[in-house]
Amino acid sequence: MNDLDREDYIARYRARLSEYGVSPVALGWGRYGRQEVRFAVLAEHALCNPTSSVLDTGCGFADLYGFLREHGWHGRYIGVDVVPDLLAAARKRYPELELRELDITLAGVDLEPCDYAIASGVFNAKLKVGDNPTNIIAGLTAMWRAARVAVCVDFLSTFVDYQKPGAHHTNPGWAVAAARKLSRRIILRHDYMPYEFAITIFKDDAISERNVFQACEGPPA
Repeated sequence: MNDLDREDYIARYRARLSEYGVSPVALGWGRYGRQEVRFAVLAEHALCNPTSSVLDTGCGFADLYGFLREHGWHGRYIGVDVVPDLLAAARKRYPELELRELDITLAGVDLEPCDYAIASGVFNAKLKVGDNPTNIIAGLTAMWRAARVAVCVDFLSTFVDYQKPGAHHTNPGWAVAAARKLSRRIILRHDYMPYEFAITIFKDDAISERNVFQACEGPPA
């Protein structure tokens, strides 16, 4: 993300935080528990491995951490975000967490190695200067380098009859093609929310002699 888009991004979330306080609405999400629905999809595999490590990119208030803990996960959590105000709120809620101010789309960005790299809502804002697809590829690539097991990301879908002004809707076919450049083993979920979808990209896409993937969804031994 270039400097102008990053400044716009930070200003937008700072204004929302001032208006709505610490809530999903301040992050651009609605109420009614939809955030928990997203987390259930994105964190499905991490929850199957309760001692795994999770890198939450665009962590906001670290709500994903709270969700994971409520569902029995007790591994290592690392959160990164570009908005210092959101990180300050997250540190106040969870002073024990490892949280960093960082833009994952910057060239050569150094992300903490983890089992699962997860991002919710990170790529949904329409950039004013930069190119959204290029920005997405940069973020996915950085997450891919950091993840040992899988990258899990959600998007607003183009399979809609209305696109929210100021939002970037990603074509699921394009997202699959982008993911396919990283791995042959991919899950596309377009069944849990009418206007959104999620992709899980597995690092281990080895094929056995029986021509099936050798599934290894947990952290490497």
